[in-house]
Amino acid sequence: RSFMEFKGGFLRPEDTSASNLLGLSFGRKLDDKLYYGIEANYMTSNYRKTTTITESDSGGISFTDKQLELDFRTRIMSILLQLSFESKLDAASTVFMRASAGGGLQMVWNNENNYVDQIERTRFFSGLGWQLTAGLGVPISRTGMVFVDAIYNHALLSKSQGESDLGLPTFREIDLSGFGLRAGINLIGIGM
Repeated sequence: RSFMEFKGGFLRPEDTSASNLLGLSFGRKLDDKLYYGIEANYMTSNYRKTTTITESDSGGISFTDKQLELDFRTRIMSILLQLSFESKLDAASTVFMRASAGGGLQMVWNNENNYVDQIERTRFFSGLGWQLTAGLGVPISRTGMVFVDAIYNHALLSKSQGESDLGLPTFREIDLSGFGLRAGINLIGIGM
């Protein structure tokens, strides 16, 4: 039988601010407890630096004029092959324990607008990473289950920078390793 999961949550990578996460996975059952599949996640975070120019009060209403100095938008995409385990806590329980392990490609696009130094650029990083999850699920119908999972993501992504003064290759890294939480719905009988 096939399955499909829709999920949302957050991840706190080491080198970026906390990211909102949306994900989709689909796959098939191997047996009554094991599944395999593909998972795609999209995460985004924003950072803005503003400074106050003036504050005024007019007729009981306060106004603050601000200037925008920095505006960063980071988008993270991961595509993972995964193996999942799901089993009732005990024979009489309706609660399921869940765990998964996956690995695959992770990518980062970072858009920078530095209005102070008049710099506008996009940086791209990519590399391989892995992810572990553990959580609990509760059936809501014959084919549906809601779940909450803790996540650990590990990925050290890089991009080539060129050469150093000594002629040696240089590169820049970003660490996407971190913990997070997600919740969603698992539907059995839908997917590939």
